[in-house]
Amino acid sequence: MRTIVIPEDELKRLEGRFGPDVRRMGPWNSDGVFGYLSISIGSVESAADAVAQPGLQEAVSRLKDSREPLAAFADLVDAFGLDLVAGIKTAYLGTAISTVYRRPAGCSNPAAERTAGAATAA
Repeated sequence: MRTIVIPEDELKRLEGRFGPDVRRMGPWNSDGVFGYLSISIGSVESAADAVAQPGLQEAVSRLKDSREPLAAFADLVDAFGLDLVAGIKTAYLGTAISTVYRRPAGCSNPAAERTAGAATAA
């Protein structure tokens, strides 16, 4: 999955302009010295679909083709603002939650499997 890396200094700038939700657009990563937020292109695409502002889909297409994704992303957020930030946050959190609660294949209802196993054993 392709991601955009937002270093701490750019993240602080975006946070000053758009508030604390910018820190919830993706997972925070740090090696103890360098910290950054990584935002998946998929979350940006999902947000663009949800926000549905004129010109946003085209801007996301340019972001995907950009040789400088950080600058393109910063321009995108500056142009489309809080609605886009909220949409990216919602898309990321939805993906993160579904990943945490995803069950292995064949195990969609563990309670039913235990009940079926107990009935068979009796």
